[in-house]
Amino acid sequence: MDATLVTARSDKEGAAATWKKGYGFHPLGAWCANTREWPGHAAAPGNAGSNTFTDHKEVLAAAIRQVPARFRARVLVRIDGAGASHDLVKHLLSMSSPRRTVLFTCGWMITSADEAAIMQVPADA
Repeated sequence: MDATLVTARSDKEGAAATWKKGYGFHPLGAWCANTREWPGHAAAPGNAGSNTFTDHKEVLAAAIRQVPARFRARVLVRIDGAGASHDLVKHLLSMSSPRRTVLFTCGWMITSADEAAIMQVPADA
């Protein structure tokens, strides 16, 4: 799952200024890595937030519904740091059941401040 910026050259419905000083849309999408399909998305104006839990939950649910039931037993969800909110992580943790395993990764770019904080953790922790 990831959001992307889509430039609009004119004043289209829902277009707005983007955080990168452009103009257009900021839709959130879910892609199926092994088939390259786009099973879920949420349209959004250019100024939409990138870590809105409700949008992520809805897009993820829509994407999973598009996957044939026999392939839903093991799901891996990948989200970048912008989408990794505490609410979304709690939701992802709650999605596993005896009939379905949901694994996930949430990443972000490590900064020098992150590295300094990590170095303060004792080696035996």
